[in-house]
Amino acid sequence: MTLIEALILSTTIVLVLVSPMTGSFLKCWADRAGVGQRVRDGRSYCDSCGKTLQARDLIPILSWAMNGGKSRCCGEPLRWTLMTAEITSLLLAIWAVLVVSPPLLLPALLIAWMLQATALLAVPAPRQATIIGMILSVFALCLAWFDLFGDVQTHLLGFALGLLVALVAWTGATDPGARFLQAATLLPPLGALLGVSGMGVALAIGLLFAALHNAVARALRRDGEPVVTAAASLAFGWAGGAWIIWIYGPSLFSGAF
Repeated sequence: MTLIEALILSTTIVLVLVSPMTGSFLKCWADRAGVGQRVRDGRSYCDSCGKTLQARDLIPILSWAMNGGKSRCCGEPLRWTLMTAEITSLLLAIWAVLVVSPPLLLPALLIAWMLQATALLAVPAPRQATIIGMILSVFALCLAWFDLFGDVQTHLLGFALGLLVALVAWTGATDPGARFLQAATLLPPLGALLGVSGMGVALAIGLLFAALHNAVARALRRDGEPVVTAAASLAFGWAGGAWIIWIYGPSLFSGAF
């Protein structure tokens, strides 16, 4: 194994191992934003008894499994949604490793994490979600500018279209909790990532993902847990559709975007 191959392999392993931690942080950010807190407001605590959690309680995925899905401090059942972001980040990292060429692995993971962040924050923290979405848009346009995927003009047009529709949704909605108002945060980065053609397909696929996400969330919801809104499901669905088309779009549409 050459030095370059060893560096690529070690970097890949590190990125995969770090991915659940990224999901855990994003989920903590979204949960705290949902109750009016900031992500930096103190250490993590038990949702049931309020006790400060120890390091062994915060190992992504493993802490849940080792404690049998219950809080170690008080024995109360943990919300299953606490682990979904961690598992999603891990699966996205493994997916990228299996599909994306090594030079594009880090950009692919950055895209995956920013899509996940935008989807998680779209409802509880729309302002932060919009900022992350715009950063993702600029990042995608830079990749297109350097001819790493697609034609930059097509991606610019997709971004402009997504931004226009999002602005109409943001300024035209009278109810700040309207589902499209919150999920529209995903539209500019979707356009920048996929171009016009890919954006339309991703939105259509996202509607199917959103319906599935909403159905599963309602089926697994326990008494006392917050209801997953249609806006949140739509944001997750569109993020999932964007990832699918970004990963497989060039081969499916042979240069359409």
